[in-house]
Amino acid sequence: MSEIPYTPTPGKIRTYFDKFQEVGVPPKVNRKWMGSINFGGGNDQYIIAVLKHIGFIDNSCVPTDLWRLFKDTLKSKAVLAQGIRQGYAEILATYPDAHKKDRGVIYAFFSSKTGKAKATVDLMVSTFINLCQLADFEAIPVPVTQSLGTSLPSPTMTQATPTAIAGVKLPLTPEGGIRLDVSIRIELPVTQDADVYDKIFKSLKKHLLTPSSETD
Repeated sequence: MSEIPYTPTPGKIRTYFDKFQEVGVPPKVNRKWMGSINFGGGNDQYIIAVLKHIGFIDNSCVPTDLWRLFKDTLKSKAVLAQGIRQGYAEILATYPDAHKKDRGVIYAFFSSKTGKAKATVDLMVSTFINLCQLADFEAIPVPVTQSLGTSLPSPTMTQATPTAIAGVKLPLTPEGGIRLDVSIRIELPVTQDADVYDKIFKSLKKHLLTPSSETD
């Protein structure tokens, strides 16, 4: 049977995530830290398992890059959607639009996968729904190692271009500049929705492969 974490207070999920954006990134998310941000109740500790499930913290409860990216309010909804796709991949493989499904459909799926009592499954469903309400599944996923839409500026030469640094010869362009080869690693989210990948590659073409003069 699958294990799907939940919080007994799903109505507080927005409050939790608002606070996570407000405070600094902790070295570890545990009972002590939760208490330090005024979530010291026993029920508040359940959110830790939820955070682990959606990839915001690792198995040692250390915040991941998803947590850090979530703190950017311009990316937070897209980042949370990525975490949900990661943690709830099983239901999203069956229902790619699970975030739009009515409660009964989600309940039936979670119940069949976990075999838990009705009260527990209800909390799983409410946890999932409340998470989805904070996410944007239509947004282009944000790569963990490079933010989409960020182009690398061309260096402006204000003085003679050096031909070597510390005795190492530099690769120069015919125009006399320094040639830089940049490799960008993109981590794609796990999803059955082909539109997600289409949007990613479209954005890559626009922001990384098209000259800036063509996109202005």
